[in-house]
Parts: sequence; structure tokens; C-alpha cells
Amino acid sequence: METRELQLDEETLARARRLAASRQVTVEELIKEALARLETPAATEDPILGMFSDVPELMDEIVEEAMQARERHPLRSGG
Repeated sequence: METRELQLDEETLARARRLAASRQVTVEELIKEALARLETPAATEDPILGMFSDVPELMDEIVEEAMQARERHPLRSGG
């Protein structure tokens, strides 16, 4: 592992430390997690879908339920 110096202003460093402490991880682990989340395609393409990236099964259920509701109650009637 390589050691690098990172310069942050005091406010940013304090925020990173508070967030890391609240998640019970180190600042280094917090940075790794943030980078991993930023690399997730859903998070970069659509911030709303990105919120569900950790629970794909839930998103599948939501979509399925929406499609069933659409079949039962169409918004438009053909005519």
C-alpha cells in the first residue's frame, strides 16, 4: 500500500472525521466507500436510482408493482 499526503481544509477534514465516526469506519475506509459509490453506474446516471443501488431486490419489487398497477388501472383509455 502506498502512502500519500492529502491536503484538506479544516472544515472538510472535520466533516470527513464526523461522518467516518458516525459510520464506525476510518477516514480511509470512508473515502474508499465514497469512491465505490461514485463509480456505480446507477449513481452517476440517475441520483434517484443511485439511492437504491444497495437494494436491487427492492427496486425490482417496486418496478413489478408499478407495472401491475399500470395494467390494472391504465392512465389512458384507447379511443
